[in-house]
Amino acid sequence: MNQVINTNICQPYDFSYPKLNNIEKRQKLSEIFEQLLLFDKVIISTNRINFSLAFLINEIGINSVERLIDANYIKFMIWTPVLFTGLGKELPDGTYDESHLIGKPPIVSGTFSDEDLNAEKNIHYALSNFRLNRDIIKRFTKKALNNYIIPNGMLLAQNSEKLILDSYINNNLEEIGLPYEKEPTQLNIDERNTLLNLGYKVLETSLLTQYDIKSYNNFESLKIVEKNFSNIGKALNVSNNSTDLLNIENVPSLKELFISERLDFDSVFKIRHYSSAKYFRKWINEISENENAQKITEEYLNEIKGKTKFFESSLGKFTKNLGLYAFGYGLGQAVAGQIGGIVGTASSKIIEPAVDYGLGLLETYWLDDLFKGKNPSMFIESLKKDIKKD
Repeated sequence: MNQVINTNICQPYDFSYPKLNNIEKRQKLSEIFEQLLLFDKVIISTNRINFSLAFLINEIGINSVERLIDANYIKFMIWTPVLFTGLGKELPDGTYDESHLIGKPPIVSGTFSDEDLNAEKNIHYALSNFRLNRDIIKRFTKKALNNYIIPNGMLLAQNSEKLILDSYINNNLEEIGLPYEKEPTQLNIDERNTLLNLGYKVLETSLLTQYDIKSYNNFESLKIVEKNFSNIGKALNVSNNSTDLLNIENVPSLKELFISERLDFDSVFKIRHYSSAKYFRKWINEISENENAQKITEEYLNEIKGKTKFFESSLGKFTKNLGLYAFGYGLGQAVAGQIGGIVGTASSKIIEPAVDYGLGLLETYWLDDLFKGKNPSMFIESLKKDIKKD
C-alpha cells in the first residue's frame, strides 16, 4: 500500500487555529485532493487542538470527511514529539541576552501530556467548533477513532535529539551550513535554531520510517540521515511525475484541476474508483521510486507502446493496436507512428488487425477487455471525461 503524509494543513506545535485566506485554503485542499488520487492512503498530521480535522469539516463538510474515513482513504496522526531550544534571558527592551544559553544543551526533547494525546478528546476538540447534534458526534467519533495514529513521542524525540547532536559533533552538518567548530553547549541562538529545524526533519523521518509512509517534503540537503530516507522524496516524485504525464495529454495538474474548480472535491470518490485508478496509483508510485522526473515520460510511452518481447509477436502487435485504439487516434499517431494510424477511429478498424493476425471477434473483445485498466493512460483518458470544460 502506498501511503503519504500531509503535514501542510497545520503546524504540529501550534496552540491556536491559524487564520487562512481563501487562496491558502484552496492550496491546502488541492494538495489533499491530489494525494487522494495518487496514493492509496493519506496520513494527515494534526496537533493537540486538531486544526486539521476542523479545517476539513469546515471546507468539504462532515459528510465528505466521514466518507473518506469510512473508505479508509485518510488517517490522522497526532504529532506527539516536541523539541525545544532556549532564547536566553529576556531583557526589558524585548531583546535576549544570549550569554545565559552558553553551557546549556542546545536542544531539549519532550512530548504532549496524556490528555493532549487522547484521540477521543482530540476529535471532540475539532467537533466543538460546529453545531452538531449528539448522534452525529457519537457516530463520527466512533468511526474516526479507528483511523488515528498516536506515535511514541518521547522515544522519537529523544532518539532524534541524540542523532542530531551526534551528527553535529561528527561534522556531518558541514555541507548544510553548520560545521563543527565548537561544542554543542557553546552554540549561539541562530546555530541552535538551525539544529532545532534539523531535529524536526529527523522527527518526521523517524515517523515515516516507522509507519512506512512517503513524504512530499524534499530532504535532499539533509545528508546526515540519507540511509533512512528511502521513502522521503518519493511522494514528491509521484506528484511531479503525474503532472508531467498529464501535461503530455494537455491536462492540468490534479491540484490545478481542483483549484480552477474543474473538479470538485467529492469527485475523489468517483475518480478513485475508475477501473484504471488502482493500476495507475500502483504504476506511478513504483516508477517514481526508481525513475526521476526526466525519465518518467519515456517510461509512460514505453508502457503505452509495450516495449517488451511479447509485443514483438503477432499477438503482441495486435494487443498493442487495441491499446492504442483506446487512447484515441491522435495519441496513437504521436506515440506509435503508423501503428497508431492503422487503428483509426472507426469501430470497423478494430476488426481489421484481427483478420491480419488470424483472430476472430471473440478474441478481439477478450483482448480489449483484458487491456482495460492495464495502462496508465487509461486513467488519464477517464479523467478527461470528468473535467468540467472552461
